[in-house]
Amino acid sequence: MNEKCLVKAEALHKEYRTGEVVVQALRGISFEIKPASFVSFVGPSGSGKTTLLNLIGCLDKPTAGTLEVADQNVMLLDTRKSAAFRGEHLGFIFQDFNLIPVLSVYENVEYPLLMVQNIPPKERR
Repeated sequence: MNEKCLVKAEALHKEYRTGEVVVQALRGISFEIKPASFVSFVGPSGSGKTTLLNLIGCLDKPTAGTLEVADQNVMLLDTRKSAAFRGEHLGFIFQDFNLIPVLSVYENVEYPLLMVQNIPPKERR
């Protein structure tokens, strides 16, 4: 385990609550993703693939366990720091479009460059 990990999860759990109903989306999974690796998360609908990607992408927080992405314990990041971390270190291609409908395509691309990374107008263009 001397080689650096891009992602390291240990005993990762994620629960969702709907009233008194608890859904265990992830139950104690552990894994490492090393640099230059190719990884696929495969499983039937409802097996936790999207939940896992949302945790790795700092869009959600684990219920228990530890999760490090790019040497950062992402469980310690608040909402604002999670957004900054995503903007600096991660990229997403969503299954569905996640555009802001009142903005043009250009404005949709420009928005995170301004709001998350605070890139000046000339550089954004």
